[in-house]
Amino acid sequence: MSGLVTAVLSKPARIGAVAGATLTQLVRMKLFLVPAAFAVLVLALQFIPYQDGIGIEFQGVAQLELLKDVALGCMQVFGLVFSIAATALLIPRDAEDRILYTILCKPVPRFDYLAGKLLGVWGLIILMVLFMDGLMVLLVGMREAGIAQDLTQALAERGYTAEEMAPYLDQVSAAGNDWNTQRGIAAMLMNFGVLTSLTLLISCFTSGSIVSIIFSLGAYIIGMFQGNLFSIIFSGQGVTPLMQQVETAFAVLIPNFSIFAVADSAAAGAPLGWGLLGSLALIAGGYMLLHLLTAAWLFQHKEF
Repeated sequence: MSGLVTAVLSKPARIGAVAGATLTQLVRMKLFLVPAAFAVLVLALQFIPYQDGIGIEFQGVAQLELLKDVALGCMQVFGLVFSIAATALLIPRDAEDRILYTILCKPVPRFDYLAGKLLGVWGLIILMVLFMDGLMVLLVGMREAGIAQDLTQALAERGYTAEEMAPYLDQVSAAGNDWNTQRGIAAMLMNFGVLTSLTLLISCFTSGSIVSIIFSLGAYIIGMFQGNLFSIIFSGQGVTPLMQQVETAFAVLIPNFSIFAVADSAAAGAPLGWGLLGSLALIAGGYMLLHLLTAAWLFQHKEF
């Protein structure tokens, strides 16, 4: 009984140790330059001139929407590139540096090693996206306060009453920070977790980082446009039971990444409830566990 308890307790410790080493390895790659470049870009948006033709009533909304769109776009590009590139490099680099052989000579199960790698990459992505998110929230909040003040002054000079100003100020407030956008970013992080685990799986049966990157990027593109792909293949036949079965089976192999792409629509005001977010979390967790188990089986039979 004590041996079973020790084994159960040691598994999270082993995974955590591998994850910590992976996180340290990735930090040494000077990835702090990414959020630094993001900060410069977002700060530069504060000085972009806006067209007077938009109208003083809507300029503030346009500024806030642009700021959030660019920030979310940077998070998405960073997460996509990093999830694929960093993960595809991990196992080949460990093999090249002989670290992999040192680890596997010890009583470290393949699943624990791969789970640690996954958590290390995903953990760093979460930290960096949270940094970007915090900077976005800070700048949007500061910008929103300034816009509301300028708008109030400008409308007052035009003779608007407080009641007439209220709808325009409400639009500015709605375009600012909100929890709906934060839930969209949470879904984005789930997307990165699934993509990281899929890339880790692909790297277990491909030879070389470049091949893994190409395959992972191709799988992501296919996953993003699964619905359109099957609509083209089964064009003219409507949504048949066969089409639904084929699409479901295909989605088991390649995740439907489009279901996680809700950050932009959430920032635009489309409601994203906690129930839907919970469902996405369960789907993401299922995909990541499936990828890890499959990768561990492949990794067990792979020769280095």
